Amino acid sequence: MKYFITILMLTLSVQVNAVEKLSVLFVNPSIAGEPFWTKVQKIMEVSAAQHNVKLDVIYGEGNRYIQLAELKKYLKYRATPDYVVLLNYPGGAEQSMSLLEQFDVKFITLEQTIAAQEKAAIGQPKQIYKNWLGEIYHDNFKAGKVLAEALITKAIEQKLSPQIVAINGHYGSESDSRSAGLIDYLKQHNLQLNQTVYASWSKLEAMSKTEKLLQRYPNTNVIWTASDLMALGAFTAVKDKDQPFFIGGFDWLRDNLLLIKRKKLTASVGGHYLMGGWALVTLVDHHSGNTFWQNNNKIEIDLGVITQDNIAQYDYLIDIADWSFLDFKRLSLFESKQDVYKFDVAQLRKDKQQNKN
Repeated sequence: MKYFITILMLTLSVQVNAVEKLSVLFVNPSIAGEPFWTKVQKIMEVSAAQHNVKLDVIYGEGNRYIQLAELKKYLKYRATPDYVVLLNYPGGAEQSMSLLEQFDVKFITLEQTIAAQEKAAIGQPKQIYKNWLGEIYHDNFKAGKVLAEALITKAIEQKLSPQIVAINGHYGSESDSRSAGLIDYLKQHNLQLNQTVYASWSKLEAMSKTEKLLQRYPNTNVIWTASDLMALGAFTAVKDKDQPFFIGGFDWLRDNLLLIKRKKLTASVGGHYLMGGWALVTLVDHHSGNTFWQNNNKIEIDLGVITQDNIAQYDYLIDIADWSFLDFKRLSLFESKQDVYKFDVAQLRKDKQQNKN
């Protein structure tokens, strides 16, 4: 009898541990080593370690067909994860979400990348796809205005009349929302946008498009871009010119922050590489019985802007390799005793860090 009780207790212990060890699949939409999404992944790994979560990663390689194929292969041949975190590619959202419904896997989406008819087809979280818990994204419209303000303010400080061009990513909700914020800011301040071009998030294409824009608008001095990689492309195109340029993008990439510190670039909007770590916090809470995702469909965050004026608060991020100083457990609703999540990129400022002791 004593032997039987011992075996039973061991069995129950194994079952409890199995329940506690959540499994989450992160569908990295890019390739291994790509600067921004690698940072998202590394920060997710920190959050996973702090919450005792088993985190697997597959790669979409920047292509909706590859991402869908890799997701199918994982779900078919690997143990079904408790949750999936992914970014929907335009043109591939319905297929990916239908696949997750088929395997009965709950999921969270990052960023709002779907627009127009496709957005209407997928509906809101839990409306058409019952396992879609919600979405975590930033206000791209507001962020576009913030970047515009940072660039144009700097030009005016140097007593220059802003001559503005924009380099967008692609035709999609994320790009268009960012550029809409730019346009709104310009309208509010009676400024003119000479032209917007699209460079498919590519540094090389942005460099080529910048060269052509400067031929068309030689007095250009403000170059607003929808990503830091494209900002680097624009900078490459103008770095040997004598006239001043005010260039900025999105993502807080290392090279861009370094160039801001050296007063070569003007600004970068970002901090959203924390969103994967935050997503894991919400999934752990959900799995533990918190009702946030039952009562809410979204978490919307504001991005921060790093400029030549405040880079001293963020320069430690330039060469950071270890993100374990971030304390994601404090952000849990169980830990904080809050009703809503207090996710804020300002936690990365030196004077506002909510880090581990």
